[in-house]
Formats: sequence, structure tokens, C-alpha cells
Amino acid sequence: MDDNHWRALAARCSESHHRSMKSSTDRRRDSSRAGRPSDRKRTVANAITAGPTDETLKASDLPISVVTELRRTQVPPEQFAAVLSAFGRLSERGQCALAVRIISVSKVYELRKLAEKQRLPLPQHQQRERCNSVSASAKRLLALLGVSEAKSVAKGVPPGTKLHPTATTNLMIELYRVAGERRPTDTGSAYERLTTLILLLSDLAEAAERCALDAGAKNRPGERCALDAGTQYRPVRGGDRRSGQITAEVELLQGVIKSYAELRNRFPSSGPRPAFDKRLRQFVRSVLELVAAASRFVDSNLPKPSRITDAAIRGAFNRYLHKSKRKP
Repeated sequence: MDDNHWRALAARCSESHHRSMKSSTDRRRDSSRAGRPSDRKRTVANAITAGPTDETLKASDLPISVVTELRRTQVPPEQFAAVLSAFGRLSERGQCALAVRIISVSKVYELRKLAEKQRLPLPQHQQRERCNSVSASAKRLLALLGVSEAKSVAKGVPPGTKLHPTATTNLMIELYRVAGERRPTDTGSAYERLTTLILLLSDLAEAAERCALDAGAKNRPGERCALDAGTQYRPVRGGDRRSGQITAEVELLQGVIKSYAELRNRFPSSGPRPAFDKRLRQFVRSVLELVAAASRFVDSNLPKPSRITDAAIRGAFNRYLHKSKRKP
């Protein structure tokens, strides 16, 4: 062979080796990228937005905004991931909305169970009188601050609200000074402290009014059909259903189902329309698991079908349909 032939053969071998090395490098690079957490996060986020799925999500699949909210309220992220898996695929905004709703209903249930354990043996009329007094006192304090109607600041103190001059001068200054002395790490401004006080007083007036109504509640028309389960009403003298007072478990079920239905309607790509089906039952059971895991005051048997039956879930769903049809 002449020198030209050898040079041509060497060039072809070198080119073939280069292509082989490049292909191998590209395969390693693609494999490395597929395993990166950031890329996996983007893949999961796109999948969650795509539509309904039977995929089981993990806590690591949740957006940071959702995890932050869950940890702030001491709700296990892995339990909420199970709730989200049972619900269906949601965007980050939908996941945040679902998390806020589930946290709210679970915390109300937890507080009610805690209150049951600490319940004072006060007669109903004394509870009603005390709650009415608390509501009246809160409204009087608001009036002294310049808020004549407690419900006018239910959504916040509107800009330009004319408060009493004493509230916006000397009282606000001393309120800020006292808070700084007692809690030096609290960095809220003077105006923020004053508006927070006003909002809490407004909430207190409304909450005390509701407590007074609950304490004096009698059997209400229409409440008897709320659930097929016999645990709907708290047992009192005269029978299980004479008082018309809904138990903590029923309030929890109704809140969970309302959240499910409203989120399903708001994000229709997440799954089929609300119905009493396997998907709804799985969602409710997963929320019950979350509630039981998030609080030491809650019965660990709460998620079991023997504790909350399918009939109870059906009754709560029927109650939601009944209420939604009555809305104008």
C-alpha cells in the first residue's frame, strides 16, 4: 500500500472513533440530566398540570410553596401528597388552594376535639349568656376605637378608615411601645399592630355570636336529613337528634366534601365531575388519614371504615348537593 492509502485509512478510523466517543458522551449526559432533581421537579410539575392520574405522588414532588404552608401548620407533607394523589392532577395554584382548604377543615376538627376533652359542665343558658357578653364587649371596644360596625372590617381595615383620634395617636404609640418591651423580636409596625387588634376584635365579636347561637340551638328544620349515619348529632337528653347540633366528625366530612367539589369545579381538568364514587371515597379517606396523623388529639381510628362509614360519606355528599341546589 502507498502512503496515501494508509493516510486515508487512518483518517476513517479516527473519524469513526470520534463519532463513537461523542455518542457515548451524549448518552451519559442525557442519563445524568434525567436524574437531576431540578429536571425531575419540572417533569412532575408539568405532569401534575396535565390532567387526572393514578400516579402516587411523594412529598418531594410538591412545590416549595405548598410544602412551606404545610410545615407552617405542622401538617405532614407526605400525607398531603397522598391527598393530592387521590384528588387528581393540579397546578401549583390548585395545590395551594387545596392545601389551604384541607388545613382549615382539619384544624377546626382538631380544635373541636380538644374542646370536647376540656368541656366545662356549664348549662346551655350560661354558655349563651357568657358568649353574648363577650360579643358585646368586643363590639364596644371596636366602637371606642372608632369602628361602629364590627362586620365592616371583616375583610380588613380599608384605607382611609376614620378611626378615633385617640386610637391613631397616643394609644397606637403606647401599643407599639408595650409590644416592643414585652416581645423585642416582634417587628410589626405600629399601624399593623392596631389593625391586627381591630381585626381580632371583629372576629371575636362574630365568633362569640356564633357560639351563643350554638349554645341556644334547638332542633332545626332540615338538619335531620344531613347524614344517613347515626353519628350526625351529639347525644343529649331526648335522643340523639333532638338537639340538632352537628358533631365534629360530620362538620369535618362536610368540609372535606365541599372542598373536593368546589376544587373539582374550579379545576375541571383535574378529574370527573363530583359524584359519590370511588374517587371521592378515596379522597375522603386520605384526608382522614392526614387529620389523624397531624394531631395527637385525634383518634387514630378515624380513617377506618368502621369509624367513618361509606354511608356517612354518602350522606355528607347528599347534604352538599342539597345545599348547593338551594343557593340562588
